[in-house]
Amino acid sequence: MDTVKARFEIAAVLKELNDYGAYHNRAKYWMDFGNSQSTGQVLLSTIGNIRQPKSEKYQAVANLPFITHEYGALLKQSEATDDTPSCSLAEALEKQDLYINASLAQMGCSLLWHLFRHGMTENRGFFHNLDNFTTQPIKVA
Repeated sequence: MDTVKARFEIAAVLKELNDYGAYHNRAKYWMDFGNSQSTGQVLLSTIGNIRQPKSEKYQAVANLPFITHEYGALLKQSEATDDTPSCSLAEALEKQDLYINASLAQMGCSLLWHLFRHGMTENRGFFHNLDNFTTQPIKVA
């Protein structure tokens, strides 16, 4: 995602898609990736509610909020201070670590793989920091 404005525009389109009931019988997700110079996040959201099977072992969650709903104020605040490009390789290498996008992509794919393989996930995303080599999961509930 290049801008906060684009995130909010995507959220509006996805909400409208859900409101019209398009593909109403299918689970729909939005996985948002964002980064600054050496940190980033990945956050999985549902588009609408997704019916969950009953479980005695886990508390099922039908809705994971959009990043724009849960972190909207923080996104708008960060836009004023962060001018890190994420798509132009030449510009990006001057302003961001070489491996931030690759590490976020690999870990985001791993999150999806875990969800598909096990049919569930305890984490809906993570915050990632290459400066201190830490990753903090974002729990579903």
